[in-house]
Amino acid sequence: MRRRLTGSARKNSVFGRTALAALCALGLAACGTARAGDTESERAAVRAENRSTASPASPASPASQGAAETEGADFLPFMELLLDIAEPCLPSDLPTAPPPEELEEGLAQERQPRGAASPEEPLPLPDDPIPTSAPRDPEDAKKETELSSVEKCEAPLHADRITKALKKHPDPTPAQVTRTLRDLGYIEERVHSPRHASGHVEFILDLRLMDGQLCLSGTTTGTRTTIEAYGGSPEVKCQDVRRTS
Repeated sequence: MRRRLTGSARKNSVFGRTALAALCALGLAACGTARAGDTESERAAVRAENRSTASPASPASPASQGAAETEGADFLPFMELLLDIAEPCLPSDLPTAPPPEELEEGLAQERQPRGAASPEEPLPLPDDPIPTSAPRDPEDAKKETELSSVEKCEAPLHADRITKALKKHPDPTPAQVTRTLRDLGYIEERVHSPRHASGHVEFILDLRLMDGQLCLSGTTTGTRTTIEAYGGSPEVKCQDVRRTS
């Protein structure tokens, strides 16, 4: 279902080390050189975990697993841009992140065995094999998905800044649209298909982060820009999502 971009909200943050570990696994931050809460990368990691937690959960996908291989060195600034724009949209009732010493203590407690069997007495294997999920139908993955409340809030924030920037280019070319989006911080890998169509330029932005679902579809003549938000599974490209009317 297509959505016109309106709305706004307010929010705060939570979760530190878990998000940082996830980002390190993607090669987006230097693990081992930072302490929780001390660097901009870790603060971005906290915001990333909050944003992901406020969105509907989705299974890890080939697209997200391969992020470190496909995203360039400019991905971290792009990620921080998305998190900064989404900052006003996170729920205000989220708990605050605990101090580093409490995180260390919690991790130490998690490492302690809790009623586990000794090495001499391994746990018995189940009689029946553990069921595995069937591969998802690729066509089913292309269906449009529902955006989270956070994504519905942040979409018009992106639309506003893009619309204002494109007003500087009456009758823009696809190259000018691409350059404008890049100047706004949207990296090349996430800007798709700027092209002429019926007197305007069409483009698609992939703003999915940490298995988010936010895609933007836009058309512009420079003086008039229309941008719509829709949800896309991380398993497929935003331009391959089957939109519903």
